[in-house]
Amino acid sequence: MINRKLMFSVLVFGLLVSSCGSSKGARTATSTTTSTTEVGSTTSSTTTTQPGVVPAIGLKSYVASVQSPSLIANISYPVLGGMASGQIQGNINGAISKAVTGYVLSFRTQLEGQNTTTLPPGAGNGVTQSQISGSFIKKLVDPQYVSFKFLITTYAAGAASPTTEAACLTFDLSNGQLLTLSDLFSGSNYLPTLSTMAKAAITTKLGPAGDQSLINSGTQPNAVNFSNWNLTANGLEFTFSQGLVAAAASGVVSVTLPYSGLSSLAKSPGPLTNP
Repeated sequence: MINRKLMFSVLVFGLLVSSCGSSKGARTATSTTTSTTEVGSTTSSTTTTQPGVVPAIGLKSYVASVQSPSLIANISYPVLGGMASGQIQGNINGAISKAVTGYVLSFRTQLEGQNTTTLPPGAGNGVTQSQISGSFIKKLVDPQYVSFKFLITTYAAGAASPTTEAACLTFDLSNGQLLTLSDLFSGSNYLPTLSTMAKAAITTKLGPAGDQSLINSGTQPNAVNFSNWNLTANGLEFTFSQGLVAAAASGVVSVTLPYSGLSSLAKSPGPLTNP
């Protein structure tokens, strides 16, 4: 099976990409987006919003086929437009592109040592070409922050089934900073609280079908388990990749922790306090 951790290393690969929408509590705002895409092209167009309101979200798309290793890639990612600062807008768009192309190259790197020509007949349902595909969801778009969740599905030729991973990016629009989880909290002792809250939320969500040993393991208070998060209208959402807190058949699992339960730990002013 492909090493999941390597899916999220940021590398450079010339492959680019398509779009999606949401908002957050008092920050709720709407934007109009139009886009044009062409297969095998990075052509796109977006409408322009009024500066200081909310960025427009366009898209790029690209479909590529690599012969060695045999790989098809098809991923979409958002493109910001209409911001008052062209430099900040460019920095954010560059960071998103770099992250997405890194997902592709990380997977490609994992495939380079494999020899699909020696697979037994019928292995992997007879599919001999590896694939990576992805789409994104706009979890929050407002004048202060944008938060995107990517779902990246990979299939290594000959494997029994594909694997779906989550990857999340959240930016501060005032300076273009890619936020980390620690940027949301006033101290360093927030992981135990997140662990307790997430464990309870996942247990409730999965019900009798849940495997408590997987839930306990996947919600241990460490940065890796809680690396995929998004700001949303209703709370801080955490997404756990396939197989982390539930059986692989359950796919990715997401739970939203209400901001009210995090207020005592939140940085103020900050992304969780809705200044």
